[in-house]
Amino acid sequence: MNQSLLRFLAVLLLAVGGLLHVAPAHAAGITCTSASMTAVSFGTVNPLSSQTTTTATLTYSCTNTDNKTHSATICFSIGEPGGAQTNPRQMSSGSNKLNFQLYQDPGYTQVWGSSYFGSSLTPLMVNLTLAKGASTNNAQATLYAKVLNGQTTAAAGSYNDNYQNGDTAVTVNDAQGNTAPGSCGGPQINVFFPFLVSATVQKNCTVAANDLTFSAVAAGTATAPGSTTLSVTCTVGTPYTVGLAPLNVTSTTGLGTMKGTGSNTNTVQYQLYSNPGLTQVWGNTAVVGGTGNGVAGSGTGSPLTLNVYAKTTSSTDVTPDTYSDTVQVNVNY
Repeated sequence: MNQSLLRFLAVLLLAVGGLLHVAPAHAAGITCTSASMTAVSFGTVNPLSSQTTTTATLTYSCTNTDNKTHSATICFSIGEPGGAQTNPRQMSSGSNKLNFQLYQDPGYTQVWGSSYFGSSLTPLMVNLTLAKGASTNNAQATLYAKVLNGQTTAAAGSYNDNYQNGDTAVTVNDAQGNTAPGSCGGPQINVFFPFLVSATVQKNCTVAANDLTFSAVAAGTATAPGSTTLSVTCTVGTPYTVGLAPLNVTSTTGLGTMKGTGSNTNTVQYQLYSNPGLTQVWGNTAVVGGTGNGVAGSGTGSPLTLNVYAKTTSSTDVTPDTYSDTVQVNVNY
């Protein structure tokens, strides 16, 4: 038993010795020793308005370990966590998604991709020439990022996409001389640049209003009807209330006063309503979480139309003129 064990060990040692004998020596040249990326922080994003952009900084250090001049094409690859889609990339907030993209240029035309993770998108390629023993310490490149537009259905929340070591890679394609290979050859080296992408979508609403015009009537007519529409757009799932506040004479009940022009001191009163039957007064007691005498709704990311109805409530036996008032629309969310 002891003899068999000794023979086995001898064979094993011979095999290892043979492997060590034929292994080629590691070729000297350009190697990169470190790389890091700052966080990609979009801050607060409003998907109802313009798209948001930001930048991050890649810092790296490389050295020529040979006694001759070397050139290399260094490729910095960015995949996508979990092998998810890369065009567009997506941040997550629970089950909700927010599309964004990473770019190599300030014009946002060259997507920053990978040659290492199977992506069809191009990695950042840096051509570098170093004399013998020379180093480039803390060299930098800028990453440009953009939250893509057209995402009006994005829900409010905190979004992120966490790029870890397995989602980034650095490769060095090295050659002697002053000309870099210009392609992303070479194996991946044990250098990574993990980083976090984050954004916050806050609750937000916008409103647009059309003028309310009463029909022209003869002096002394009992009442004159009028109507108009409002358009309210809020982030998905955002509850809101809308109040209407006439401004010529302060009112929370939707009762307004129109004034004439110039030296005309006559006035015409009117009342605002939320229904065509003119039974539901539309005033300005609505608050966040309470409808009051206003109108309530919930955001869908798309414009929602609200109808406003009105009628005059005082005598129209006044000086012929154009009478007007301004109504403030308050959206509470």
